[in-house]
Amino acid sequence: MNRNKMRENIMKLIYQADVHNNYIFSFFTDAYELMEDTTPVNDQYFMTVVKSFIDFKTVIDNEISENLKKWDIDRIGKVELAIMRLAVTEMMYLNDIPLKVSINEAIELAKVFADDQAPKYINGVLASVLKSIENA
Repeated sequence: MNRNKMRENIMKLIYQADVHNNYIFSFFTDAYELMEDTTPVNDQYFMTVVKSFIDFKTVIDNEISENLKKWDIDRIGKVELAIMRLAVTEMMYLNDIPLKVSINEAIELAKVFADDQAPKYINGVLASVLKSIENA
């Protein structure tokens, strides 16, 4: 499974966790272990992103909230929020992925799974997060 497909699956997992109050994480990680199409690199990527998101969800959500312009995180669509959560998790906790790659991948996910305005909005929020991270 390539990294793009892995991101898509993780985004869906984050979305489902939000909808189902985090119960889905244990189910999905158990199911992931049964997948045949995994490699050590993807295993490490998957587990690092999921574990980082679970461990630092509050920090990730705070980073997103601090970079919203005249908007509240609770008003963001669940799909758009899942995409941003994935990107911010990568940006903050996966040092081997360039920050702009995480943003570009988030925009590509938004083009497929969100409405027409979402890619531009997500790009704006994540660009602000990028500045925040670079200035920290």
